[in-house]
Amino acid sequence: MKPKTKFEKGIVNASINLPSLTSKQLQWGVDNSIQYLARFYKSKYICTKCGHQWHFNAKRNYIKCPHCGAKLLVEESLKRTFNQTAYFTVLTACEGYQVVRSVIVRCTMKVGNPAVYDWAEVMQRWVAPDGKYATFARLRQASTMLFDLWLFRTELILRQWCHVYDKIYSGTVCPYMSIIPELKKRGLKRSFYRHISFDLIIELLCNSKIETLLKMNQKTLLQKFLLGRCNIDEYWPSIRICFRNNYIVHDANVWCDYIDMLKYLGKDTRNAKYVCPMDLKKEHDKAVQKKIKKEVEEEINSPDFLLKELRYKESKSKFFGLVFTDGLITIKMIESVKDMILEGKVMHHCVGHYYTKEDSLIFSASINGKRIETIDVSISQMKVLQCKGVCNKMTQYHNRIIQLVERNISQIQGRLSA
Repeated sequence: MKPKTKFEKGIVNASINLPSLTSKQLQWGVDNSIQYLARFYKSKYICTKCGHQWHFNAKRNYIKCPHCGAKLLVEESLKRTFNQTAYFTVLTACEGYQVVRSVIVRCTMKVGNPAVYDWAEVMQRWVAPDGKYATFARLRQASTMLFDLWLFRTELILRQWCHVYDKIYSGTVCPYMSIIPELKKRGLKRSFYRHISFDLIIELLCNSKIETLLKMNQKTLLQKFLLGRCNIDEYWPSIRICFRNNYIVHDANVWCDYIDMLKYLGKDTRNAKYVCPMDLKKEHDKAVQKKIKKEVEEEINSPDFLLKELRYKESKSKFFGLVFTDGLITIKMIESVKDMILEGKVMHHCVGHYYTKEDSLIFSASINGKRIETIDVSISQMKVLQCKGVCNKMTQYHNRIIQLVERNISQIQGRLSA
């Protein structure tokens, strides 16, 4: 692609002075991006990095090669050739630009021989101090489902933007780097090399809130907002309260969910009493229960709720009082619309509206009062249609619950014929 704008022409001119990757950087990339294997068969290990062979009776998940010292993933196999492809990233400051360089490493490991490597620098993201960037890349093979089949012999030159470039994973960042002054001012240090990404660099140069999170050591919040799954502005007033109270959020997902529930419950999300809990999980669980209670109350207070309860009672009252137990698990018939809605809220599934199903009997299975699964029994077929735990997942007691219901189907049939 021929440079058209002043920005693109400036980058092309600067690229002439970009230094080559050093042997130290390449060696680090090879050592830290490739997962070497130890082929195991009949008490014999073979290192795929150096080719060393030794005997050891016990099979482990990982083992250290006594010859080269490499940490090896053990694979029990008769294969003689293993191939791996991986990426690593090198950061280079050049002519005032931050260059994020993606290097692909292809490793061929033949049993009994040292590993053979092939590498190439396939992509460069040239980032200006204002966050604007352009991409240099080699051509890729077309008409294939694999998006990173690079043509190594093509030129590494300026290319038009392509969504594929954003998919190239380069999470392994080489610590031997140079960083432009603008990024240093915003808190980026070499010691952060394990956490540096292209998105972080762009956001640091464009978003002062991301810069603040980095400087205040709010790593989990930083990671969450970099993924772009929620709007940082919605939580920023509460985050500022964390800063003032030197409160570090260790689980961003739980904390953000907790803040959302505080808003729903009408609590002050600028009050450190709520925003900076000593036991986040405990306070989160309390908020969950309060939210569920409020949601249930809102449904109960609807104009047609009493009519729903009456219809449910008329339809299913003959089955009320059914209880099955095996000494550990207790299974009870859900006897009201209110309890049905509560079951759905607590278990995070759609059973809350099953009170309208004429052919279904809904039971709740619990251990020591704690709900574990919800059971849907067909009246016409006299069998379990579905049995699901929290978020429609099955628990370790799943089969035991179904068997307990099946052993007591006669009790349900007895109520039907009564």
